[in-house]
Amino acid sequence: MITDKDAKKVKELADLREEYEKTQRLLNEGKNEELQKHLQDLQNKYLVERMVYNTANPNPPRSLEENASNCMRFLQSLMIAKSTEK
Repeated sequence: MITDKDAKKVKELADLREEYEKTQRLLNEGKNEELQKHLQDLQNKYLVERMVYNTANPNPPRSLEENASNCMRFLQSLMIAKSTEK
């Protein structure tokens, strides 16, 4: 039986995957303004998680492309963390 907690976890993972794919798509399509806005939205949404992640990854990105790649690594790490938490 799927609990509410399980359903919430599945939704969170699906949302993270969707955000990852959107970041990748905008980067690949060269939609820089949309990508910048999307990255800013994600930074605001995951403020605490981003602070923790940046503590372990202190080198700031020097370009929009590096920022997007860093964001995708961040989203991957969140997906891993969410999928392994009980």
